[in-house]
Amino acid sequence: MAETSAHGAIRLESSSGDPRNRAKRSRPPPPMGARDLISDLPDAVIHHIFSFLPLEDVVKTGVLSKRWQSTWTTTAHLVFDDLRPRDLETYYPDFPSLVDSVLIRCTSPAVKRFHITISKHYEAYWPKFDLWLRFAEGRRVEDLRLRLDAQQECFYKLPRFLYCLSRLVRLEVWSCFLSLGTAVRWPCLKVLLLGCAEMSDDILEGIVRGSPVLESLELNYCGGVKNIIIHSTSVKQLILVDGGFSDLEKIWAPHLLSLRVSGIWCLHSMFRLDDISSLVEADLDFWVSGDGIGRDLLKELLEKLRGVSTITIGHWCLQVLSALEIEGVSSPLSKCQNLILHAPVSQWELPRIAYILRSSQCLEKLAIHLTCSCIFKFKLDEESTERFNEDLLSWKGNFQCLAKHLKRVEIIGFAVSLGSKHLLALIKFLLGDALVLEKMIIKVDLHAQRGQKHLEAADLSKLLGVYLDVLSYQRASQNAEVIFNYSLEEVSF
Repeated sequence: MAETSAHGAIRLESSSGDPRNRAKRSRPPPPMGARDLISDLPDAVIHHIFSFLPLEDVVKTGVLSKRWQSTWTTTAHLVFDDLRPRDLETYYPDFPSLVDSVLIRCTSPAVKRFHITISKHYEAYWPKFDLWLRFAEGRRVEDLRLRLDAQQECFYKLPRFLYCLSRLVRLEVWSCFLSLGTAVRWPCLKVLLLGCAEMSDDILEGIVRGSPVLESLELNYCGGVKNIIIHSTSVKQLILVDGGFSDLEKIWAPHLLSLRVSGIWCLHSMFRLDDISSLVEADLDFWVSGDGIGRDLLKELLEKLRGVSTITIGHWCLQVLSALEIEGVSSPLSKCQNLILHAPVSQWELPRIAYILRSSQCLEKLAIHLTCSCIFKFKLDEESTERFNEDLLSWKGNFQCLAKHLKRVEIIGFAVSLGSKHLLALIKFLLGDALVLEKMIIKVDLHAQRGQKHLEAADLSKLLGVYLDVLSYQRASQNAEVIFNYSLEEVSF
């Protein structure tokens, strides 16, 4: 007969009362003898397993069975990292010898991933790099990464043949010198990441022109670029990370859909967004050394983003945005429909979030990713500080989005962060004032935070207390549903 367990699974039991049947069920399975089930796996399954393993572990699979002694040599995923396990140092005393040994044995006619990560490299390695990249070229590599240590100021010049890889879909290079003596021909390239590279407007233009299907371009601490001009209709995402763009003047990309600006920026002057008319998503999570230029830059960026429906604001940018609100600057978020905040919720952040909610009149979805406090603080003048301190005592003003638009709220963070009285005050306020709210989702990360080995029983007890407190809060919307979501299960109330 069939029985349904408490978890909804079906457990099957025989209805026969014959003791011989019960005896058969209790017998252990017959021994396999010489049969090797691992060796029976199809090649496609084995290669799929290999794709999830570090290369060192893939090499070690040679001891599993006779067939697998050489199977690892057919893997199409070659990922080398010089932070390798100590047990390999006996066989490969230095990183280049490890790479050479594996490549000599590799028999796969095509390589999907070829990644090299080196924390310390020297000019003596450069001939090795040429040979390794030539190997990748010969195996029609699709995903190529060359990540070198940026702090040594020892830039490797990419060989010319690298600019003509016809199968390349994803390319990531760090601490490399780009010199385009020949035209770029990357007909299949969709994702490009350039890190710590000296560039120019001409080099960037040549790369985009030679990559007709490029979709995502990331420039991470790349100097020498003054004008980012992207005529391509295929490039939909532009990511600018860290402040190597000290001379950047403008961005012109009329077909861009997503723009992300993050990291620490050191600017001599502001850059401007000339034409980003197609943009639907913007992520501003950066800090600028120098409050004056940082304030003006964020104001300028947000003015250009007035029509963008989804905006992410980091902690430092949140501080600046609230300062602009205090000064009476008209809100650039009035048309934002989806707002994502990366910030803590503390005594100081509550009025800042209140400013954002008041100015985001069309807001339909609010997501708050709880983070640690930003080490960079935006300084308010004396008058703004007084007004800010007054608003610490109460939330004032007309929250139009709560009355007409806000339907979904998500709060994401570690379990130990959810017991904050300030966060609970925010949750209580939103539930009590959002008239059309449909869902509030609290996503709990049950992993321990940095410095903790595991969650303490007191943390879990506090989390239970948070659940009970939230459930007791009055809800302005009769349709409002509170959902606690965590790694084990989802519970709705």
